Amino acid sequence: MPRLAMLVACERVIVDRMSSLPSIINVFQRMNIQLTDAPIAEKAVAPTRWAIFSLWVHTPEEIDVEFTQRIEIVGADGEKFADATTKFKTTTADDLQSKNHLDVLGIPIWREGFVKVKIWLDGVADSSSEYQFFVKYLAKETNAEAAVVH
Repeated sequence: MPRLAMLVACERVIVDRMSSLPSIINVFQRMNIQLTDAPIAEKAVAPTRWAIFSLWVHTPEEIDVEFTQRIEIVGADGEKFADATTKFKTTTADDLQSKNHLDVLGIPIWREGFVKVKIWLDGVADSSSEYQFFVKYLAKETNAEAAVVH
């Protein structure tokens, strides 16, 4: 069965048209949210475009076999934010890899903590994995001098 070799959340994935090689731009580790006077809304979402990239490694017996990848994005409070399904297969023995990326609009920021990207293949035991990045609230600065260290 396919083995997950890479799962990452990032700013974007660029795929070269000639070689089909992906470039992963700005891997997410922490998302800083600057607080204001207004409280964060109950189900606040940052209007940010981002991407999820996965790389599956196949065996030669899996050429032309279709698989279904499931992704679920979970907010820091454990509540599901979004999900997606992608069907894929490898068609040649050249690299025995399937590269998938999903463009996402919005990041759940309604709670400080880890946002999780969960992934698995339908009907494939032990295929689940997850990637996480931290949403960090930054305190509101009252004036410019507050940020200066003396």
